[in-house]
Amino acid sequence: MSSDAWSNLDKVDQKIIEILNKNARTPSKEIATELRKSGHDVSDRTIRKRIERLEKSGIIKGYKAVLSDVSETSEYEALFMKFKPTKSLESVKESIKEHVITIPDYLLVANLDGEWNMLIVMKVETGKKNPTSKIIERFSEQVIDYRISKFDIKNVNLLNMSLLLL
Repeated sequence: MSSDAWSNLDKVDQKIIEILNKNARTPSKEIATELRKSGHDVSDRTIRKRIERLEKSGIIKGYKAVLSDVSETSEYEALFMKFKPTKSLESVKESIKEHVITIPDYLLVANLDGEWNMLIVMKVETGKKNPTSKIIERFSEQVIDYRISKFDIKNVNLLNMSLLLL
């Protein structure tokens, strides 16, 4: 959903989406109770109708299971890559992307403008070290420089992250 579509929703719809984003199985009765606490006079039937409208309009595209703490880690690696100048730069990027998305621990592949050409973010599973170094090894002929930065993720605004994917 574009930020423009989000800003066009009223406060009730925004709050409904926020609650469902935290727990998609929240009953409409609980959502209505939460909204009444914040000054909105709505019934659980109204909530059900609004959710149905948000689904039909495509604003809510679906629901999914989100697993927490399955991997026992909050460590990640960000790999920044700079490629050798070539006429086939786009095909190099595409080849790397196609390879990376087959790796179970990848989270993000992004093309960049500026000093770096590509960013890859991967989860570091317990017992495994430097998952991004295998990517560098495989594509060393195309890479002229790279940086690997370790980081951890403690707090994520899932609502804003979901907007990034649209």
